[in-house]
Amino acid sequence: MKVTAALLLLWLTTVDCRAQQPPADLTATPNRPTVTNTAEITQFGVLEIEFGINAAARQQALQGLLKFGLLRDVELDWAGDPWQHDASVHYAGVSDNYPGFRWRFLHQAKRQPTLTVEYSVKLPTAGPGEGSGEVDDIVTLLASKDVSKRFHVDANLGRAWLGGPGGGFNHNWLPTGTLTYSPTYRWQLDMEFSGATRANATTPAVTQNLWAVSYTLRPRLVLDSAVQFRVIGNVPRVIYLGGFTYSIADLYHHRR
Repeated sequence: MKVTAALLLLWLTTVDCRAQQPPADLTATPNRPTVTNTAEITQFGVLEIEFGINAAARQQALQGLLKFGLLRDVELDWAGDPWQHDASVHYAGVSDNYPGFRWRFLHQAKRQPTLTVEYSVKLPTAGPGEGSGEVDDIVTLLASKDVSKRFHVDANLGRAWLGGPGGGFNHNWLPTGTLTYSPTYRWQLDMEFSGATRANATTPAVTQNLWAVSYTLRPRLVLDSAVQFRVIGNVPRVIYLGGFTYSIADLYHHRR
């Protein structure tokens, strides 16, 4: 699977970019604070960062995601927590890291959603007790659609291959869905359900419910906050989140 993903990325990067124009204005494309990711892609040539905090009773983290619009329909990602604390295992340090890419293969139209496929690999950079110490592969189908002037839907379905001792894999599904209501241009309200199916006897299924509010301070800067509740599973009962998405610069176009 890793070889297939690498070959696909290599093929995509050979696409002729000469007909693609840089964006006229920098506009943020947030994924956070929901678990569900948008199927839309960071603007062509734009470097963007998502950063925030995640706080529960016994777990806290700084969350980061760096994105780059390599091509009009291809985005490179690198996600990870530069710092996290878990009192239950007496751990403080970095998290696992998740480099990957997204390919948008269908654009939204009147009768069709935006569809994107995402591949990411988990690099076991977290310390003992906090991560599995194994490499994981995750493939996700992302869909996004405006259903009316004020309502929008995002849905993801991921499949994870979780590395285990001896080179074997466990598997689980990662379904998520978010309904968004935008009362004005600047304000956005989200309601989400996300989860993961059972991977093995020690990793039971998880379901969570999240409510979020976002505010567009500028087109390139979006602020967010959210609260996430446990429905079932071995996860914190309540998690609070807050952060921002910021389009840093258009690396393909130095003058505006």
